[in-house]
Amino acid sequence: IAAGHTGRGIDSLRAAGVDTQLFDGVRENPTTREVDAGVALARDYRPDLLVGLGGGSSMDVSKLVSILLKHGGDISEYLGIDNIPGRGIPTIMIPTTAGTGSEVSKYGIFDDREAKTKLGIVSLHLVTDLAVIDPELTLSMPPAITASTGCDAFIHAVEGYLATNSTPVTDLLALEAVKIIYQNLPAAFADGRDPLARYNMAYGSFLAGIVLNHAGGSSSHALSYPAASEYHIPHGVGCMLTFLEVLEYFAPCSIEKFVRMAEVMGIDSTSDSPRAIAERAILEIRKMVDYLEIPHKLSAVGVDKNRFEPYAKSVVAKQQRLITNGPRQLTEKDIIRIYELSY
Repeated sequence: IAAGHTGRGIDSLRAAGVDTQLFDGVRENPTTREVDAGVALARDYRPDLLVGLGGGSSMDVSKLVSILLKHGGDISEYLGIDNIPGRGIPTIMIPTTAGTGSEVSKYGIFDDREAKTKLGIVSLHLVTDLAVIDPELTLSMPPAITASTGCDAFIHAVEGYLATNSTPVTDLLALEAVKIIYQNLPAAFADGRDPLARYNMAYGSFLAGIVLNHAGGSSSHALSYPAASEYHIPHGVGCMLTFLEVLEYFAPCSIEKFVRMAEVMGIDSTSDSPRAIAERAILEIRKMVDYLEIPHKLSAVGVDKNRFEPYAKSVVAKQQRLITNGPRQLTEKDIIRIYELSY
């Protein structure tokens, strides 16, 4: 809103004779309460169409408001996979970050602060009717948010590429997203007014969102949810806190894929053994993360070491959809060890 995007959107709609009502109650890491508040306003207003303008939080809330307006009930009825009975009222998604890929994804993610975890709603009925992706809307992002949202998109691409649900088609899209984001995220971070870097990041985020739809995310998402909920950590930062160590766990199980990923990152894959090339890819990702100045250690965001065991139990109990989608099946012991290495 402060960047002016919302005002310009409303002004253009009103100039075209379209009546509008603004709901601006969405916050970072939204809860189901914000969905309920959006539904209450929308039921009084009775819109024909919802526009989700903003980052992933705004778009996810818009998706669920659309469903509840059409089908009623409580959001808890739709938790999990394929529990939505049909399309909601029409939606348009306009991202101002690059990003979550929520503008094209089938996911809605919400914070359950009482249970200290995140809840997922997954359905193709959540996919928007129209996504309008304008890189100019991302020019106002400050460097820290550029890094956080850009790393989120990068993790989507990498985890989708390594996922057990990946296919030859998603591999093509994922590798293209890895290449584009790896090449352009540092430039977008360094100079937010660079139009080419912003264009490519918007494109890379879009591709990663498509990959996420079909291949899914995996372990760094799952491991992030307890800490992100308890400490109110932005999603991209939360995933990055364990991502590098998750890659170390995954590499021995996916050497060929890591080598192919190294190649699209510009690493000479003929210069050493495949295992060494895989480690080089992880090292280059570490260098990129250091350059972006994004927190990538649990200690950097104040997470208490004593929380590792309950977090691991929460992940095993509640995030099987994610931890079973990685190339290495993580046990509770593995998860605790990854938290320790990520501290």
